[in-house]
Amino acid sequence: MTDDDYELIHSPLTQTHSAEGHTLQIEIYRSADSPWILEIVDEQGTSTVWGAEFATDTAALEAAFAAIEAEGGVHHFVVQAREEAKEALPEQLRRLAQAQGQAAQPIGVAPDLLQPLSEEELDELGRFLLELDAEESMTLDMLDGFLHALAMSPETVPPGRWLPMVWGQSEGAMLPSADSLDEMNHWLGLVMRHFNSIVAGFEQRPPLVAPCWPTVRFGELGEFEDAEMWAYGFVEGVQLSQAAWQPLLEHAQGQRWYRPIGLLGADDFSADQDELTRTPEQRGAGGGD
Repeated sequence: MTDDDYELIHSPLTQTHSAEGHTLQIEIYRSADSPWILEIVDEQGTSTVWGAEFATDTAALEAAFAAIEAEGGVHHFVVQAREEAKEALPEQLRRLAQAQGQAAQPIGVAPDLLQPLSEEELDELGRFLLELDAEESMTLDMLDGFLHALAMSPETVPPGRWLPMVWGQSEGAMLPSADSLDEMNHWLGLVMRHFNSIVAGFEQRPPLVAPCWPTVRFGELGEFEDAEMWAYGFVEGVQLSQAAWQPLLEHAQGQRWYRPIGLLGADDFSADQDELTRTPEQRGAGGGD
């Protein structure tokens, strides 16, 4: 058996998922010519590995979110996983003793899937989105706002619901149209890496938030930040979980926080919306005089 047989192939669907005060690493990987393996690792390193293998990485990801939902949410999933790990500890120690002296290679996280996109990769992804043959596909700034909303969402939105919106395809199309499966996975990998980096930014203390939108020159008026499509994408993300967001949007402080986004990105947000977003200066300021 060669070293290549041990090389792990990580799916682009590998991702970080934060909710209910916990951070899970959902890992989907396989070796050459083998089915996909699903593993979920919590912030304390407790690992849950599925006994069943999966024909596709999409099926593995769906199984992960189905298991979390079946347990009643992330917190209950983590508690159950830790209880099962404690119960299994004596057997694990016995096996460890039997395997003493044998080398073991930890699986770990595919570091490239957690790395923020470079400027070149952002440009590459932006060009691809513009070239998609779909009227409803997103632009890069719209995608960035959309992913920020998903990362902040009070509830988990499975990728099966939001990825088709990125590509402008019908529900269930988690991969974009491309010439080959490798190319599809490449674009999917860029989107998931960008999403993971946004989630990782929110987990820092203080949180690191770096929204991606362009600046536009308006003749002699100069350059202004153009966050309109970013805000539109954010609103699209909110609407995927409108009921979960509603308590925040009904709170006075939440309304003040969301107002600039709603003015720029929502339809019929307020009676004074058009007046407050009439000029480049107002739009650059998030709506205002």
